[in-house]
Amino acid sequence: MTQATRLTNPLIDEAGMADPHALVEGDTVWLFTGHDVGHEVPTWVMPDWRIYRSRDLQSWEHVGSIEPADTYLGTGSTDCWAGDIVARNGRYYWYFSDRSRSVGVMVAEHPAGPWRDALGAPLVDSFDPSVFIDDDGSAYLIWGHGDYRIARLHESMTRLAEEPRILELDRQGFFPEMDKNSLHKHGGRYYLSCSGYYATASSLYGPYVARGCVGTGYQLDSPYAHGDFFTWRDQDYHVWCRYRDRRIDRIRDCLIAPVIYGSDGSMRDDLRHLPDTPEMHGHYS
Repeated sequence: MTQATRLTNPLIDEAGMADPHALVEGDTVWLFTGHDVGHEVPTWVMPDWRIYRSRDLQSWEHVGSIEPADTYLGTGSTDCWAGDIVARNGRYYWYFSDRSRSVGVMVAEHPAGPWRDALGAPLVDSFDPSVFIDDDGSAYLIWGHGDYRIARLHESMTRLAEEPRILELDRQGFFPEMDKNSLHKHGGRYYLSCSGYYATASSLYGPYVARGCVGTGYQLDSPYAHGDFFTWRDQDYHVWCRYRDRRIDRIRDCLIAPVIYGSDGSMRDDLRHLPDTPEMHGHYS
């Protein structure tokens, strides 16, 4: 756990870093996030997506932004909701969503852009997508609220290659019915997560069975800790966001912790290095 003592939380000092998804290339972690600006406004005001880069997980450089004017959302949109980033075929694909419940896709030759709308229209009618590439190289799009849908992507990455199906999920009475899933694989198991809650399956399409929560506090055990799991330098990490005070507005920060897997397929966040203060936990009710 040598990396745990060197992590900084929140990731950046500036408020409004939300909905993080990571792309790892060599020693570089690219983090694509939402951008909250609606201070003291009781809803989400998100005018763009931001791209950060780090080579040590301590300092994060803001290297670019993705503007809604370059998508079908249009100039002036403040509905830049969660997305996910993936590298494929020598290009980069950013799957974004918006308040109107649609998912589009952008393409670039470099993670920092420039980015262009690949379709000029939605790919699917939903929001908060994630992308997963299996061991055989097949890519999948997962989206939805409550019931998550999955479909294999065409080699072009800009259309579906099969009819969507609902992921079979046994919530065990505690897995939240909420948006912003994340899907990853470790040790031959598939992990479907929402906030800090996770479920595992032996096959991609399920059935998934809820296993628990990766930790308590830091809003991990809320429905709102949108985030992602990634591996960097042979260490697994979880990055997520938490509201500063959801009673006032929708301003978030991003947090990071190492992930520890058990031989039984369980996983938990190593939270020992996060400051245990009221400010870090925040209010999400």
